[in-house]
Amino acid sequence: MILRSNAIFDTQTKTTFAGYIQIQDEEIIAVGPLNECPSDAEVIDCGDQMIIPSFIDCHVHFFLSALMHAGKLTALQGSSEAAFAQQVPDLPTIHGWKIGIGWFGSDFGQNVYPTKESLDKYCADVPVLLIAGDAHSIWLNTKGMQQLGMTVQNIPQGMSGEALISQGELTGCFLEAVAIHYLAHVLKVFQKETPEIYLAYMQQLNQMGVTTIGDVALTGESWDDLIYPENYQAIEDAATVRAVFYPAMREELSNLQKIAATYQSAKVQMGGVKQFFDGVTSTHTAFLKDVYETPYYQGDVGGPLIPVEQMRQFILMANQQGWPMRIHTIGDEAIHQALLYFKESQREFPLESGKFNTLEHLEVMDPIDLAEVGQEQLVISVQPSHLLVGYETLDEEVGTKRAAKMFPFQSFLNHGATLAFGTDSPVVVGVTPLESIYYAVARREKSGVPVERLMPAEVLSIAESLYAQTKGAAQALSRQDIGEIRVGMKADLCLLSRNLLTCSEEEILTTNVNATMMNGQFVYQR
Repeated sequence: MILRSNAIFDTQTKTTFAGYIQIQDEEIIAVGPLNECPSDAEVIDCGDQMIIPSFIDCHVHFFLSALMHAGKLTALQGSSEAAFAQQVPDLPTIHGWKIGIGWFGSDFGQNVYPTKESLDKYCADVPVLLIAGDAHSIWLNTKGMQQLGMTVQNIPQGMSGEALISQGELTGCFLEAVAIHYLAHVLKVFQKETPEIYLAYMQQLNQMGVTTIGDVALTGESWDDLIYPENYQAIEDAATVRAVFYPAMREELSNLQKIAATYQSAKVQMGGVKQFFDGVTSTHTAFLKDVYETPYYQGDVGGPLIPVEQMRQFILMANQQGWPMRIHTIGDEAIHQALLYFKESQREFPLESGKFNTLEHLEVMDPIDLAEVGQEQLVISVQPSHLLVGYETLDEEVGTKRAAKMFPFQSFLNHGATLAFGTDSPVVVGVTPLESIYYAVARREKSGVPVERLMPAEVLSIAESLYAQTKGAAQALSRQDIGEIRVGMKADLCLLSRNLLTCSEEEILTTNVNATMMNGQFVYQR
């Protein structure tokens, strides 16, 4: 098969050219200008449609995202505790539970958390679980806690987070690893349904132009990290999306070693390991250098979810095994420490060529640390849509000075970093790669607000954003066989309705994915 187009994206030059792509046995075997196009093979003339490497979402929580797409979890919206509680009666009851997602504690006020009483008022007879929009907290009604057998005395110990308690009783709100521990228990019942659910969600991703995802652990400490490679393996032959997964890094390596040896196919592979240095600003679990704008207690800088020295050892141990390490870092102190440890590990245990560690999120960034982001074996993995998640409360959370320097995408590039895009789905719901590119370029909502843009000095070009969503994202997954259009690469391609490099930022949102190809076969055609 040969595809011809007047606009083929070259990730090396970040420009387009008029040419052809020849495909055989799942791979690209030739790329060249139009005047050299062979005439003895089937040719599909794509005209002015743009051909790009298919999109890669390098940071997702696939199990939760697939459940949402299947309607097993319901997205909720609101700005108050009562507004969310009032929606609970309308949630479907599935496997005995009403499950929703979308609340943010910071919307209720600083150091204000929802309670079981508000849920009990509207739904006392059915267990209710509401997942925070950032997926770092859960909110249960009394019936839900009873169903899980939760008491003040039996909350799991030895992991980060907490069960909030008032007057000797559980309030119904749980944070970080403790929250994920219970979330995994509730969602376990859906495991039998995952083959159908996974395949359906993959087809949805194909419509977005996506053929590869990075599935990362939702917790670094709970023993169920919501990474289930066996689910991918069960559908591998029919899968239309490649899955590179990252289970939580542990001190005990034997199980991880077994997983790494078992899952190394082209479609399903363990790409490395994941850990969480800190949490999120909305609950003051992000680790900052200086106190929060509205401290919950004297000296409130948040803190690491695991001891700082343990994180250092995890990085060194993972890289010594040859595993890339991905670290969740939101606060500037967590970012600072992780950058130093990656630099140390690069000296002590350098990864083999083509493999990269990644820092995830990097939201509250101290400009003094930008000098360290251009490390040779490091990728900066960001989520452009997070710019718009609760941006109205950032000043209140971290202060105007720090908020003005958040999400410094262009500064990362200026300091030599490799940038990769993902969504962190379902922290954001249904965001397409084209929308991620728009957010990076426009720094505002799709409605055009705020007019003045968020941190306008950090606007990216469309070309740089497209690179981050393809080649950069492939590097975040340490994949050398996807993410660009050249000989020897997998024939994972996407056809767009227009040349993104010649359109306005508004036109990005009206650009269509006309077709998606994986391994030289069309998995979606509009």
